[in-house]
Amino acid sequence: MSNIVRPFHKIRKLKILAILFALAVVILGLLLYTRKIWFVYPDRNIYSVDGLDVSHHQGKIDWEKVDKKYQFIFVKATEADDFVDNRFYENVAGIKDTQRMLGAYHFFRFDYTGLEQADNYINTVGDIIDLQPVVDFEFTGNPKKFDKQQVLDELKICVAALEEYYGHKVIIYATKDAYADFIENNFDNPIWYRSIIFPIGNSIKNVCFWQYHNSAIIEGIDTKVDLNVFKGGITELERLMMKSLLPT
Repeated sequence: MSNIVRPFHKIRKLKILAILFALAVVILGLLLYTRKIWFVYPDRNIYSVDGLDVSHHQGKIDWEKVDKKYQFIFVKATEADDFVDNRFYENVAGIKDTQRMLGAYHFFRFDYTGLEQADNYINTVGDIIDLQPVVDFEFTGNPKKFDKQQVLDELKICVAALEEYYGHKVIIYATKDAYADFIENNFDNPIWYRSIIFPIGNSIKNVCFWQYHNSAIIEGIDTKVDLNVFKGGITELERLMMKSLLPT
């Protein structure tokens, strides 16, 4: 009898451990899905200034309630040749009222010319920004089929037109694939890099901003929002504000 009972207890114990393990996996999955925990965080000795990037997707933002530690904000301004984000000017006013550094980005579309897109940004943004103009270059939201050389040529035209108007280097936002396929060997611009799974390594050249979180919940914003950091301190960021990086 004892020989039968002992295996039974072992099997029961294994079942309990398996259930507990499965439960732990489910809980961990839920915490990750709801962004209650996050594994990628910047080294504060390198990236010491916090910021956000927002668009109409965040809805109406109460900038007075947004933590003052977020010292720079990139706002979506334009897309393609005539689209203007319907929260752009509202967000600009809120950011200016709370004395934060304002940046504005253009979402680059593969199916429009670079000059048309640069004109849309310039006509919309004008000279209200503090930080250099930003071109958001990524595959998400763009046509699946495209001519790579044509897209690269139009991107170069867009960047050149913005740099001619503003007299400053354009900051290029890029995802991992976009950076590797288009940006790395074709541009020497400051990079705003998206990496929400792994820390940024030394292989990414000219990184100045890092988007490390895409689903944060903070007071003053009713939806999930992206978190960013600047590579350097506040003094370095202030020096970057519309400072010409083009050769004189």
